[in-house]
Amino acid sequence: MDSPASIFLFHKPEFIFRYPENQIITFEESGSRIHFSRIGNVLISLDKSPFGSFVITSGTTKNKLSSLVEKIEDWSRQDGIANLLIRSFPEIYEPEQNAVIKETLIGSGFSIKYEDITQVIQITEGSMHLNTHKKRRLRQAESLDFSFREIPVNHLEEAYSLIVESRESKGYPVTMMFRDLEAMFKLFPSDYLLFGVFDKNKLIATSVCIKVNDKILYCFYIGDALAFRPHSPITLLINGIYEYCQANDFEMLDLGISTDKGIINKGLYAFKKTFGSFDSYKLTFLKQF
Repeated sequence: MDSPASIFLFHKPEFIFRYPENQIITFEESGSRIHFSRIGNVLISLDKSPFGSFVITSGTTKNKLSSLVEKIEDWSRQDGIANLLIRSFPEIYEPEQNAVIKETLIGSGFSIKYEDITQVIQITEGSMHLNTHKKRRLRQAESLDFSFREIPVNHLEEAYSLIVESRESKGYPVTMMFRDLEAMFKLFPSDYLLFGVFDKNKLIATSVCIKVNDKILYCFYIGDALAFRPHSPITLLINGIYEYCQANDFEMLDLGISTDKGIINKGLYAFKKTFGSFDSYKLTFLKQF
């Protein structure tokens, strides 16, 4: 069986079935399983999660996984499903498992609908690999006595307002209502974390991070106050989260995707590169009947 560290939060039953009103369809065989949301004549794994895809044990072969895929396809044909969408996790999370899943799906006639790119910082013993400009920004933020810290959930509404302000200023959508985000902090208090940068007592940058597992921290939301943007508190924020990862034995800090349905946001991509991130594909597979 999978070890606790290797199980992604988004694959755990308590996450998948957190909304009882949602129709979740589960397929299992030979120790592997996958969950789908049904929306009309479409099965998608999963629509209200950062990703879905298969949960497989180490040593699972293409032949074993192909048997599960055949079961899903047979059920889909009989039940009037027109499209099967499988949203996979970033390849770097579990490269060997990802390779088996990709080979199996391509061999079963799935196509790659979207090639999204997530940008990941590898956690090492030394300092984060900032470019020269970002190093200067970090020194500037520190010279202004900005402070980084993990903050309690009673700051969440203030942090959310800052995130909304920041995302709207850049033309990015806000994908969760405050009440929904607050509910996730209540449901998963040890997995949803809140960080902030302060100018004295004023919150000027913030991030919602999610423990994907014991080795991967995912930067889900990030935002900064427009008035303080010239001083780059985001640099101090990400540097602080990196140091949090070091102190808590994380191996990767996932800064999230810089694409929308495979279309790259060049500015966002370049911004994340300044923190020394590397690219990992996050694929969406499609089969039509």
